[in-house]
Amino acid sequence: MSSTKLAKFISPKISQCTLGRSTAQLSSLPPIGYIYLGNVSYAKALDMQKQLCRKRIDEIYAGPHNSRIPRVTRTLADSLILLEHSPVYTNGRRNHGVLSVDEITRLRKLGCDYVETNRGGEITFHGPGQLVAYPNLYLKDHHLGTKCYVKGLEHTIVEACARLGIDADVVDGFPGVWVSHTQKVAALGTHVQKYVTSHGFALNCTTDMKWFDEIVPCGLEGRSATSLASVLAKQGRSEVDTSIGAVLPTVIDSFKAVFGCDVLPLEEVSPETYATIRQLLE
Repeated sequence: MSSTKLAKFISPKISQCTLGRSTAQLSSLPPIGYIYLGNVSYAKALDMQKQLCRKRIDEIYAGPHNSRIPRVTRTLADSLILLEHSPVYTNGRRNHGVLSVDEITRLRKLGCDYVETNRGGEITFHGPGQLVAYPNLYLKDHHLGTKCYVKGLEHTIVEACARLGIDADVVDGFPGVWVSHTQKVAALGTHVQKYVTSHGFALNCTTDMKWFDEIVPCGLEGRSATSLASVLAKQGRSEVDTSIGAVLPTVIDSFKAVFGCDVLPLEEVSPETYATIRQLLE
């Protein structure tokens, strides 16, 4: 990526953000239920997402000739799954088989797993101190296409950073959220099948940046990852709490502001979906 393209920042106006939807469409959005799962291994979370998406697709398209059934008749609801992972490097679907066996062995010797996934994007790191969000949404219910959905995820992080007093932005043509031309605070990688979403974004809160030194994050040479804690420390504001527990409500509120719907505890929105996710993780 050229420095010229990196310099082309977009300044989204969150208060005016509709993601291309009309007032009538915004008034009909279903609620989204959030759930925080704590620390979950990447492999287990990946399997859970795949099974949950399969269940949702099967239910949504259970009508005659695989047509959609009405939302009110469905058991499973939209969810915003929030968690943390043990150290793991993950690679996107376009890079399956790209890393050599020796390189994968080297990464694993660092005390970190390596997993190739079905999301978009390139290699990145997940681990302690990083808040990971996996929205499981049926985009048609939210009147969204994939591009607007990804824009919404980016805007969510920008808004969360703003609420913490951090000036962050998106770079035209490059998913993720940046605090400077060279430092990325959050990575994005999504998967959409029949308008049902999985994967999402990872926001570095208090993440140890040493893990990113071992790779080229998101395949961007000459760029680096940073964390909320590091940015605030440079501002002389180390007293601001950037732990997962402190940042979590800010991210949830920002998601609500950007996507324009109620975001409530999942057990309130859909006890069935809450129980299903818990069961899939057993």
